[in-house]
Amino acid sequence: MSFLQSNPPRIGTWTLGLVFMCFVGCAKEGSLGPDLESLYGDLEFTESFSHNMPNGVHFEQGDAVRFSCGFNLPVAYTLSLTGQTSGATYAFQGQGNRELDVLWFGGCDNVFFRKNEWVHCLLEFPDHPDDFKLDSVFVWEQPDLSNRGLLLASFEETNPIFSISSGEFTESLDVVTEALDAVEGGAYMRGVGAGAGSWFGALRLPLDPQDLLGSSLGNTYLNVHLRSDYEGSASVIKLFEDSNGDGLVTSGEDEVFTTKLAVNADNTWQRISIPWSDFELDLSGNNVSVNGQIDFDQISRLDCTVSQTGTASGTYGLDVDYVILTFDQPF
Repeated sequence: MSFLQSNPPRIGTWTLGLVFMCFVGCAKEGSLGPDLESLYGDLEFTESFSHNMPNGVHFEQGDAVRFSCGFNLPVAYTLSLTGQTSGATYAFQGQGNRELDVLWFGGCDNVFFRKNEWVHCLLEFPDHPDDFKLDSVFVWEQPDLSNRGLLLASFEETNPIFSISSGEFTESLDVVTEALDAVEGGAYMRGVGAGAGSWFGALRLPLDPQDLLGSSLGNTYLNVHLRSDYEGSASVIKLFEDSNGDGLVTSGEDEVFTTKLAVNADNTWQRISIPWSDFELDLSGNNVSVNGQIDFDQISRLDCTVSQTGTASGTYGLDVDYVILTFDQPF
């Protein structure tokens, strides 16, 4: 008697089928990670690095410099601008999809670019360090960047709204004019004091609550440029309210909010941007608490004081320039 028997599948056949299914199941339509060509391919320039202002840029007329360049790979780039007289700097960083196309309206990282100044322009590619391009552009006038916010003091004003106030420990406090080392223009405030005190004078800036409508602590920034060559110097920024609505700032009746800024003693301008959320209620001296919070409709004045980081006896001082409020982002 014979029986019908079916042959079981061979192990090799099953293994081959599983490998085939795993290969098909794991296949991806797109590539993962960076484009290998952009990392290891040779960078070639399809369009020279250039700009549209061969005769110089007139920022006061609303001009802007358009930088452009073409290359064969999608690569990361850095365009660095450096003023040859001012030392001002500005940089663009981005990912170019085979081209660079950026506009410069005169923005600066710290001090402003000066009038009648050559600006060197360096285009670099981090993944291709041997490939870089150089150019230059002439700046005829300093840009007016006051439209970025509410300018409180540039010290260039014909009829300034600010005032300066000195005290017992103030040695000097005045506006320096015809200065070649100002952040912007040719003037700034300088204050120096001596002793163990914490108040050596102040720049006083009146504020109108109408200018602050729609603002909040999180989107309002005080931007101030400070410089010092005195160790331990600082500026205490004070925000005063007219809490009782009598039109005056009165100690013991109106709230005061403060924040302290230490200033490096390297004789180099620092731009410091402070969100108003950094201000804290000041209960020192005769100051009082009304409701403990900043009320924008009661803001009356802002002071930038000449101070120190501690309480040691010594000589302290700093320079102040270009104070501006901005909204939604720092200057």
